[in-house]
Amino acid sequence: MAELARVPKGSPPPVHLWEPTNRYAIDLSIKANGDWYHEGALIERPRLVRLLASVLRRIGDDYFLVTPAEACQITVEDAPFIAVSLASKGQGQDQQLSIITNVGDEIEIGAQNPLTFREWAQAPVPYVEVREGLLAKFNRPCYYDCMALLVEAEGPGATSCGVWSDGLFYAVPEMGDQLNEGTAKG
Repeated sequence: MAELARVPKGSPPPVHLWEPTNRYAIDLSIKANGDWYHEGALIERPRLVRLLASVLRRIGDDYFLVTPAEACQITVEDAPFIAVSLASKGQGQDQQLSIITNVGDEIEIGAQNPLTFREWAQAPVPYVEVREGLLAKFNRPCYYDCMALLVEAEGPGATSCGVWSDGLFYAVPEMGDQLNEGTAKG
């Protein structure tokens, strides 16, 4: 992360506006642990990973590195990003959660960047939408930090555990519930 601190912060390019017709697959993959591989070799330069991540786009169920002229399809095992740090300010409905991803993006959890849950190793694991369908999966320390913030909230006919962020309650689904879709109540 120290090397990423030297990379200037800014908005990613407007990849959502680019619709290149020249599309092809390349041998680049993002493993479930967040490591990026090109032709079987680990990409060890954090600044290169950050650059590639800035042009990553999801189209349907597929992931592409996009320029105005071409879209290179890559393989993503789980989520393209990993939440490596979780911060909390305030309490209850006034609580604001934020994450830092493995590529240095700082994301506040809320309506624009919602929290969802998916089943991973038979447990509900939190994910945050970083941008337009691109998710960050919580690493183990972030998972435990998030679970330490659980509170009970009563809704119509039920009580559920979850976390508040930006005025929204994100209920943790129970095993057997639909884990692909976390619920947000505002």
